[in-house]
Parts: sequence; structure tokens; C-alpha cells
Amino acid sequence: MRSRLSVQELPKSASMLLLLIWVTPAVGEEWISLINTHELQVDSRPYPGSSLQEVRGVIYLETSLNAVMALLKDANYNEQWVFRSAGARIVKEEGYERAYVHGVVDAPWPMQDRDTVVRFDYEQADNGDITISIVNFPDFLPATEPYVRVPDFGGFWKLKPVGGGCVQVTYQVYGDPGGWVPVWMANYAAQTSVARTLGNMPRAVKRYQNAHSDKVREVDNTGAKPAECLLQDSLAQAKP
Repeated sequence: MRSRLSVQELPKSASMLLLLIWVTPAVGEEWISLINTHELQVDSRPYPGSSLQEVRGVIYLETSLNAVMALLKDANYNEQWVFRSAGARIVKEEGYERAYVHGVVDAPWPMQDRDTVVRFDYEQADNGDITISIVNFPDFLPATEPYVRVPDFGGFWKLKPVGGGCVQVTYQVYGDPGGWVPVWMANYAAQTSVARTLGNMPRAVKRYQNAHSDKVREVDNTGAKPAECLLQDSLAQAKP
């Protein structure tokens, strides 16, 4: 039987991982549904050659591509919405399309905090879809105490205009936290991090509604609004 959890049932103390991962598809493995609500979908599957899991989350936002990109690129605001983030800083930029970023993960007691160094690569397809891949660069900066440097980390964000002014956001991750962490805890932490991070996006992206970059091309995103966005509207209106 497929287990289903709500976002509220995922405790903060179980989470420790951040952003993203360069993912090789697990051939022949099916995604198992973990969360499937009006707000959010989260799935997992075994990662090839590892006892750790690959995790995928999907949410729909009524916003622009520029707004989502501005949120993702704002390192100073990272810890305000990325679950368990203790901050991020841009180490090196190569234009708009590439940046090396150092991030710190506020791991729950009794584990040590982790840190990552990853490269973000931005690409926009002719149809407007945006992919931001994250490639692990653990040796780009020297490891420093008291952090445990994450040895294997990668993934991607994908932004897809789906009509009605809505953007489908997919966040897919795999990572080895390094050090001594039980496999069950690492897997649960990854699931929790994806769920909570995506769950924070509707609130966080609002501050960037007027953002614009010449590097981000908006496409015709009119037409019928997807049911997922209609449900998000209803939920937002119902909240006090």
C-alpha cells in the first residue's frame, strides 16, 4: 500500500537536506506516492546503486517565470523559505546562467550541521520551460569546522508554464549527507525537505511579483487555468 502523509505531519526534527541535485533516472523503478494533496505532490523511488532515495516534488504557482527565478536566485533570502537552511552565499558567478553557491544546513540534534558547494546551471528551452540543474562541487571550497561537507549532492528545478498564468514547479533531488546518518533518517529528511521547501514557495514568491530579467523570457501563458491552480486559489482565499 502506498503511504500518504500531509505536509503538516512531517516534523522539522526529521529534516536536514537542502536544495538540489543532478539526477540520473532510476531505470525500471516506479515512483511511490508519499504526499498527494490539493497543495502538493511528493514521490520517491530507490536511487541506482544506493540505499538512499531520489525524491520528486511538484507544486503549482500562480505567478510568472521571472518571479520564481528571482526567488531561486536570491541567496540572501534562502534561509527564509528553504527548509532547514542556515544561509547561502554566492561564491562565484559566471553571468546569469551559472553560479557556484555555498549553503549551510541546520541539521537536527544530535547531528552536525552540513554544508554544500554546488553549481547552478540555468537553461530556458524554446517553449519557455526552464531547467536549473545543480552539480555537486564539494572541493570548490575547503571544508571547515564545524560542518560536515556533503559528498554527493545534486538535482534540478524545472519551471513549466501551464496556462492560466500558472507555473508548474518540479523539484527533484538526491543526496548523501555524509558522516554517520542512518539511512532511514537520511531518506525521511530528504522527503521532508522537499515537502516543506515547496510548501513555503507560494508565500515566498509573492515578494518577487514585479521582478524582471532580460535573461528570462515570459511566454504566452493564457488559456484555461489548471485544476491544481484553481484549488490553490480556493485554499488561499480560505486562509485568514
